[in-house]
Amino acid sequence: MKKVALVLFLSVCFAQQSCSSDSIGTEPEENPQDILFFKDDFNFFDEKVWTKETHEPGWTNQELQAYDAAHVSVGKDGNKSVLILTAERKGNKIYSGRVNSKGKKSFKYRKIEASIKLPQTNGGLWPAFWLMGDNDKEWPACGEIDIMEMGEQSGMAAGDSEKQVNTAIHYGPSVAAHEQQYYKANVANSLQDGNYHTYSLDWDENSLTVSVDNVKFHTFDISSNTYFHDNFYILFNLAVGGAFTGITDINKLTGLKDGEKVKMYIDWVKIL
Repeated sequence: MKKVALVLFLSVCFAQQSCSSDSIGTEPEENPQDILFFKDDFNFFDEKVWTKETHEPGWTNQELQAYDAAHVSVGKDGNKSVLILTAERKGNKIYSGRVNSKGKKSFKYRKIEASIKLPQTNGGLWPAFWLMGDNDKEWPACGEIDIMEMGEQSGMAAGDSEKQVNTAIHYGPSVAAHEQQYYKANVANSLQDGNYHTYSLDWDENSLTVSVDNVKFHTFDISSNTYFHDNFYILFNLAVGGAFTGITDINKLTGLKDGEKVKMYIDWVKIL
C-alpha cells in the first residue's frame, strides 16, 4: 500500500482498528462457473453485512477527510444500483465514506472480486479496496491485504495516476515490528475512464494473486507467512490527502475543490 520509506507512518492507518472474527454464513448458490458464497449487488445498504465508519480528520495517515455515515449511500448510476462513497469539500472541511464488514462477513482461501468505478485521483484522492484479519488481533498481527489503491504521489509525479495501481500485504507482531511486501505498476489502460473495472484477489494456502480486469497483476507468496491464514473482512474507502498522496496540507489539495463532490461507485462485490 505504501512505499517502504513511508511504511511505519502510513501503516498506522490500519493499526487503529483491531480485528474480530466471524465467517461466511451465506449458503452457496449455484453459478455456471463457480460456487458463489456471497454477493452484494447493493440494491440496498445491508447493515447485516456492512458498517459505516466514523472518524475525525487526521485519524490515520495524515488524511484530510472526516469519515461519516452521511457520505455512504446506495443509489443509482445509470441503470445500476451501487454503493456510493462521496468525498465532499466544504471550505476547509472535507468529508468522505468508508465501510467495512468486520464481524459480519469474512472469509478465507477464496476469490473475492469487486466492480468499481473510480474518480480521478490526481490531486489528492485515494480510493482503496482491501481486507483486514477478522481474528481479534491488533494491527498488524491481524494481517492486512491491500487489493487495490490508487493516487500514490509517485503516480502523480509521473503523470500516471490513472494507470498506477498499488497492492501490498502488511503483517508483524507489533507496530514497531511491522513488515510489508509492496508492489506498484502501471496497467495498460486508464482505470479512471468513467467505466467500471474489476479488481480481484485469488487466495489459497500458498499465495495471494491480485488481478485487474482479469489480468494478473501481482502474486504474494504466503506459504511460510503465518499472518494470512485466518478469516479476513472487506473494506472500501475514499480517502482525501494523506501521506500516501503526498498532500497533507488542504491548501495544496487540487483534486477536490471547495463545494465539489466526487464519488467512488461499487457495483457489486462477490466471494467465490
